[in-house]
Amino acid sequence: MAFKTSSSSTEFKLEQSFRNRLYFFTTIIVVTMFIFIVQLFNLQILNGAENSIKAERFVKRIESLPASRGQVYDRKYLNAERSEPIISNSASLDAVVNSSLLKNDPAKIREYILLFDKTLSIPEAFHAEELLEPKFTRKVRTKNPIVILPGITRAQHERISIFDNLAKYIILVPSPRRNYHMGPSLAHVTGYIGLPSERDLKNREIKSYQLIGKAGIEIYYDSFLRGTDGFRYQTKNSEGNIQEETVVEHAKMGNHLVLTIDKDIQRAAYSALKNHRGTVIAIKPGSGEVLALASNPSFDPNILSGKNKQLRTSHFNRIKSNGGFSNIAIQSKFPPASTFKALVGLAALESEHKIDYSPSQSYQCTGNFILKSKLITVPDQEFKCWDKKGHGHNDLIHALEKSCSVYFYNLGYRLGSESIIQYAKNFNLDKVSNIDLPSEVSGFVPSNEWKKSSYGTKWFDGDTVNLSIGQGFISVTPMGMALFYMALINNGKVLQPYLVSEIRNPIDNSVIYRNNGKVIKDIPMRTSSMEAVKLGLRAVVKTGTASKILNLPDLPEIAGKTGTAQTRKKGISKSNHAWFIGYAPYNAPLDQQVLVAVFIEYGVGGAVGAAPIAKDVFKAAFPSGSFKRTDTKFEPNRMEEETPLEEE
Repeated sequence: MAFKTSSSSTEFKLEQSFRNRLYFFTTIIVVTMFIFIVQLFNLQILNGAENSIKAERFVKRIESLPASRGQVYDRKYLNAERSEPIISNSASLDAVVNSSLLKNDPAKIREYILLFDKTLSIPEAFHAEELLEPKFTRKVRTKNPIVILPGITRAQHERISIFDNLAKYIILVPSPRRNYHMGPSLAHVTGYIGLPSERDLKNREIKSYQLIGKAGIEIYYDSFLRGTDGFRYQTKNSEGNIQEETVVEHAKMGNHLVLTIDKDIQRAAYSALKNHRGTVIAIKPGSGEVLALASNPSFDPNILSGKNKQLRTSHFNRIKSNGGFSNIAIQSKFPPASTFKALVGLAALESEHKIDYSPSQSYQCTGNFILKSKLITVPDQEFKCWDKKGHGHNDLIHALEKSCSVYFYNLGYRLGSESIIQYAKNFNLDKVSNIDLPSEVSGFVPSNEWKKSSYGTKWFDGDTVNLSIGQGFISVTPMGMALFYMALINNGKVLQPYLVSEIRNPIDNSVIYRNNGKVIKDIPMRTSSMEAVKLGLRAVVKTGTASKILNLPDLPEIAGKTGTAQTRKKGISKSNHAWFIGYAPYNAPLDQQVLVAVFIEYGVGGAVGAAPIAKDVFKAAFPSGSFKRTDTKFEPNRMEEETPLEEE
């Protein structure tokens, strides 16, 4: 009986223990289920919309749709359908690594790229820079697209397709290509495009994948040309393949630019510059429209904007080494030489009340000018004319015709440096033109104060004599000198030169902006002063230093001035720079005239090196039948052209 009681007690205890455990685990299960239900309610109901978006981010990718850049046209533009562009866009394909299939593993992607290069016989150097660490790993981790082969050719596409181990990891992505149809001949105007540098990304509101302007109008008008990017959603499966694609916002193409450039004149200018280092500017003096702006050496914007990295790098280095990126028209400055004599003559005529001067004032040239010393211990100084035999007695018109240096030595010495410097500054020779191109430099006009601070000595009379023929300390840009001649033939008005005449909407062709020209300076001058100088410029071409080259029946009547600038290699003719600046037709209305400025480094002399190039440009600007000469007389005995001084 006692045994049974003890047994029942044990069973009771075991049963009680089991029930307690059952209650405990049941409670845990109920509490867990309750927490699960609450959390599920929170995820699905309270925060369902937010979590849905977060979930989509794991399978959806936002991809930018780069906008096409606006196209560029010449001055004959009508509309996009009927006009041939100077710069256009075309489609190409980039081969991009499907990183997700390689688990976004930098080591696996590196191994694949090396295999890709080896299979397609691509040099190791092609991807060497891109594979550098830690840059490469960072790029993979941030899931930036890895373009393994930009702008693939049909042959490359076919070869990739043959190798399954290559093709399955490649995605072909459309990529725009920029086409520069005038190539190097217009390169300093068009510029080129490329990916932004780190500096660009810091200083400008652009994205790392966007192609931006790097030079010329491409960078000057970049914000107008670039357009607005769109974007789309891409839904991918676990293998990284696109299952669904939705365009949220379409890309908006950039605006079109209409240039003032005349393609025929531009081609003629660049062709004439071949084998020379220099520049040609053709401009309408009545409006400031630039018809041609060529600089040589040049570069090929198609290569620099192209997809071939090796070719792009080698071309860039070659052009950089020979100075081909410099736009000589606005980024280099030189002594203006005899082209400056027109300014000295004009300054003297406008200062007649100070020095009692008129165009009929005569000075005798015997081949040299002796500057008398004011100190007994200092000898007299001799300044030679380019013609050692001398030019005899000359007035202003004939002095310009013959480019007689002795005449201007006398005139400049009498006028004084202050008047010459003041007029040089009046015509903005020490300022930029503000043409719509980047990185323009200003010319330099010296002064007494500058010389004191730079050399510790005062301005001497010899400095004035040198300045009178555009030598010595003065240096000007070809564009700056062209604008002086513009003012001379435009009644003292200096207009801002410009390249873009219109900006147009690519959709409806409406005009967003139109440049109507801008007078940046209006210098009061007497008509008689300007006419006297212009008569001298006409004599230069009719019977003077440029007559052999430019006074021809198949050319309009031209007025202009040659110039031969001495360099530091004094006495070596081949080291002298050549100038010619002129306009035509001489007696035509202003709106029909074209001003041409030519500068050639080491061009020997103005008539030898620069005038022949100007001849080709004038022929392009005025083809046969487009003009009628009023002066049909051609002098049979023309004088010799201005030649550089030679040391004995």
